[in-house]
Amino acid sequence: MRQQDRSWATSIFTSALALVLGAAPQSVSSHGSPDASRKPASNHYLMLVNTAIASKLYGRQIAQFDRSYYDGLAVTFSFNYDTSAPVSPSEIDSKISYWQTITKKDIWPWVFINRILGVDDSQKNPYTTGPYFHRIQGADLEDTAGALKDFLKVWESSLRAARDSRVPGIVVDLEFYNYYKEYDLAELARLVGKKPQEAINLLENIGGRMADMAAEQYPDATLWFLFTGLGNPPKPSADHQQYLLSPTYVALGLLDEIKKRHFRLKVISGGEVGLGYCHPSLAQFQQQIQDRAASFAPYLQRYAGILELGGTMTVWKDPASKSDWLKQPDCGPSPSATVEDLQPYLELLLKSYRYNWIYCGGDGYDAFQADSASRFDAMIAKAEANVPGTSVH
Repeated sequence: MRQQDRSWATSIFTSALALVLGAAPQSVSSHGSPDASRKPASNHYLMLVNTAIASKLYGRQIAQFDRSYYDGLAVTFSFNYDTSAPVSPSEIDSKISYWQTITKKDIWPWVFINRILGVDDSQKNPYTTGPYFHRIQGADLEDTAGALKDFLKVWESSLRAARDSRVPGIVVDLEFYNYYKEYDLAELARLVGKKPQEAINLLENIGGRMADMAAEQYPDATLWFLFTGLGNPPKPSADHQQYLLSPTYVALGLLDEIKKRHFRLKVISGGEVGLGYCHPSLAQFQQQIQDRAASFAPYLQRYAGILELGGTMTVWKDPASKSDWLKQPDCGPSPSATVEDLQPYLELLLKSYRYNWIYCGGDGYDAFQADSASRFDAMIAKAEANVPGTSVH
């Protein structure tokens, strides 16, 4: 998906979550060998998420990224609206192997659960007009349309390739791009013809299967979720009951299976929901971090040693470069006019979490072009230099 496509989806996603949340979103496998072990995590890890699609990513772009101050890059080998045959481990391996001759930075395969979602045509999404998604009624929770099988194949292949390439793990995107109304559990249940609890059970079962497959393919993987929704309290739903966000039940099923089976898998909840990309002041950002820690406390205790909080933010060059979604709350009223003004926010993020990611939705920043990236790289370097334990590359 191109940068402008992601910006379109982000704007819709923000609005959808505001409706659902009532506010703006803020066992060892035989494969487990020493050569496949996860790289030791440093005190701070910074990843770039900028909708990098493997088929459109070239050596010269990776070479430019290698000059940056990130530790890793999320790359999708089967993008969120992909309806082609599931990608194989060898296809991913060959790409990453080539890039590893250019950079020492980690290339994280990026997996989307959107593969199993049906279509809400009222969203007027230009990327869901074909037959693949339209054959799904609500969500393919029982593999009636074969989409769940396809998703799990991509999941399995991505994990195996991450293990083969010795990168820390994979990035997991639970966003319902095709059907944002289905964040409401009651609405999802209605569309799939199930009672709400039956829908919850099916979602949790998918999460459990994901955990089992991850433990089989890459026992020491880090599963970096862009969001889990765990810190958000249940909200009134269409049936007047209270539920968590629908994809949160997938995360719960995965975490419960990891805990029950004593898997070595680690899960990061990345903060796209609950923390958000923008904040109107540094003080508000600090308060949001504290509030998020409090809301996650029961889950961090329940899944101690498994679940960890990560952080996120976005960046922009100047006011003129802001796209439509960056003009909405809480990004619009930000006092930070330029990327240099965002340095204190990044420093706070690095001080607060071990794993962090910067979302780049365009907005005057192309990390793969030297004339655009240099200004952002300079800000990131200064921020990392001011945070103890952060290595400047």
